[in-house]
Amino acid sequence: MNLEKPCLLVIDNANELSDLDANYQRLRRCSNFHLLLTTRITYFERAEACAINGLPPDDALTLFEKYYRVLDDDEKALFFQIREAVGGNTLVLELLAKNLAGQNGLRQRYSLADLLVDLQSQGLLKLSHSQAVGTDYQSKGAMRHEKPEAIISAMYDLSGLSAQESALLSVFAVLPAESVAFSILETLLLNISCLDDHLLSLNQKGWIEFNEATKSFKCSPVVQEVTQQKNADLRKDCTPLLDALTEKLDYEGKHIIGASYTDALLYARYGESVLSTFQHQLDYDLAILSDRTGSYYYIVGNLEKSQYFFNTYQRLCKNLLVETPDDPNLKSELAISFERLGDIYTVLGNLKSAIASFEEQNRLAQELQNDYPQHIEFKNKLAISYQKLGNVHYTIGDLQLAMFFFKKFNLLEIELYYDFPLNFEFKAGLATSYLKIGSIYIALRNLVSASRFFKKCNRYMKKLYKESPQSIRFKNGLAVSYQNRGNIYSELGDLSLALVFFDQHYQLEKELYQDFPDNIEFRSGFAISCQNLANTYLALGDLEQAFTFFEKHHQLVEELHQNYPKNVEFKNSVAISCQHLGNIHIALDNLALGLTFFKKFNQLAKELHQDFPQHINFKHSLAISYLRLGLFHEEKFLDLNQAKMYYRQSKNLIIELVNHHPDNGSFKQTMNRVTSKLPDEADE
Repeated sequence: MNLEKPCLLVIDNANELSDLDANYQRLRRCSNFHLLLTTRITYFERAEACAINGLPPDDALTLFEKYYRVLDDDEKALFFQIREAVGGNTLVLELLAKNLAGQNGLRQRYSLADLLVDLQSQGLLKLSHSQAVGTDYQSKGAMRHEKPEAIISAMYDLSGLSAQESALLSVFAVLPAESVAFSILETLLLNISCLDDHLLSLNQKGWIEFNEATKSFKCSPVVQEVTQQKNADLRKDCTPLLDALTEKLDYEGKHIIGASYTDALLYARYGESVLSTFQHQLDYDLAILSDRTGSYYYIVGNLEKSQYFFNTYQRLCKNLLVETPDDPNLKSELAISFERLGDIYTVLGNLKSAIASFEEQNRLAQELQNDYPQHIEFKNKLAISYQKLGNVHYTIGDLQLAMFFFKKFNLLEIELYYDFPLNFEFKAGLATSYLKIGSIYIALRNLVSASRFFKKCNRYMKKLYKESPQSIRFKNGLAVSYQNRGNIYSELGDLSLALVFFDQHYQLEKELYQDFPDNIEFRSGFAISCQNLANTYLALGDLEQAFTFFEKHHQLVEELHQNYPKNVEFKNSVAISCQHLGNIHIALDNLALGLTFFKKFNQLAKELHQDFPQHINFKHSLAISYLRLGLFHEEKFLDLNQAKMYYRQSKNLIIELVNHHPDNGSFKQTMNRVTSKLPDEADE
């Protein structure tokens, strides 16, 4: 204090807020000094602050090449990804460069690509190749020689944080290294009192960044990794976050009910990050979050991610069941995991794997029902397993076996409903079981029985929607029931009444699609409703209305197929839409366009049949596509020889189908149409 002005006092790494607070007045009394403190503390009293960020990308590259070597263009692209992975931390990039130089002195043992893979899969503190490097960071006089992980870990000391701050930092450590809005944090961390105070305190101490303009917070990847490594209570601290994400990703049927679809996308990404952090832990709550995350991606059509998380769900359930083999809830969750994967395999066209999954689901459900006959939920789960088996056997064309399973499904749902008539779930299950049995009778061409069961389904669905109009699931169920009643009247030739039900189906599906455009089931349902109206208007002779709805249907299914190319049903829908557009263009006397769409229908049907030969509906579509081409060439071009060539190709396919599935009325109907075109040729 006795030194003459001007003097400069520099204090490096003054990162302890309590220490600075205790000495603040003492420092201020040194009026002859200018004070400069380097610190992670972002603001303090009236002190002026100058934020020092990491080096800009090109300067960071120059630093990296100073310690490693000059990189070629491909390596530079990898470097910028590495820089992003470590949040642009200058010291970390220097240490990584020195480590690479040591690893690759005489020959390359550890490439930039290897380093990037380590950072993305294992993390900064678990490098597969690491050796001691020199640094003057905290060297205290002599150069310090340690592995990069040790140096990086020593950069941060968690001991100065309060319990609440440490728990909050744990949350940031498992979320993506990106800005998180305060409003989102409030939503997910309702149990943390004085959340805003703790957030601002972490920001002041330099652990997280705060963006005043967007009211958002961000944690660097380096701080995240250090926190994950050093905080022994990390999993416990993250329990509130995990519970909140599980709640937000809750669903009803195939509809997200815990959040809007926009928010659910964010929560699913957060769920991914949490699950990635704790991927090696055996934890029931992590299993449930895996199911919820997988279900979100299934609902919005991302089959690859959905399958990954359903596999994670199943793996955790299996391993947990090994630890506690007598836990019935775990066995129930394992059964659900087989159901989830069975649904995925069905959409992917892998029917063999779908059957295996649904059979395993059914086996586990039967064991639970036998062991706990009074457990109502287990009885309902068994009913659902019969439904799933019925669905897949219906898809492969075994109508008798499908009917067998649907009747078992129906019998259990009847028992559940009459024992618990106020339970919406059981009433919905009963309605669905009637719908499924009706679909079998449709395929068997027993329209009277089909109509009876569809009426029952429609009656229960109306009651459910009236009693719970806010339920999106019941609204969708009612829409489907209207569709099936329309199908019956269309088959019976009562087109006016069919149009009434198809219009009711269309109105409900349109509302669902407009309210939830990200839900692929609702988008697909809306497309189907357009198709049904178009076919009905075509049959009624209203070509203008028919063309409008066929165009809308084609646009919707093309978008679905382009956005979700692995979903084979969407590709099949495009094929069918091409058939319908061919029909309407022929009716409008646009012969060239009609032929173009028939050829596209045939090409798509051939691809589907070639890729999924066990899928009978795809074989039937191919047979119909050849029939349509034959009819076109016979009726429009008067080319009977070309027409007969297509008829024979159709006949070969349809005879195979009828021989293997003699009860299927649709196949018989197609065969009758084809054979009538070849009257002089003996049946094969």
